[in-house]
Amino acid sequence: MPVLAEIVETKELLQTVVFAFVAGVGVTVIFSVGIWGVARFVDLSQEERPAAAGAAAAVAGLALLAVLAAMVIGIVVMTGK
Repeated sequence: MPVLAEIVETKELLQTVVFAFVAGVGVTVIFSVGIWGVARFVDLSQEERPAAAGAAAAVAGLALLAVLAAMVIGIVVMTGK
């Protein structure tokens, strides 16, 4: 039986779908951690707990940096192809 041209490269398509799903869920989780950190910072600041509020602010800041890094990496990957 002759092999016809492959219209869809299923391996590459599956790999793209998996990576997009993992990246989408991962960035969403990291962003939600950032929102949680900001909310905890506000709550702890109102309760006059500066050390805990600072830790929550640090978590929020790290989450923001991680989301920004994911955005930059995504743009670099998309423009590199």
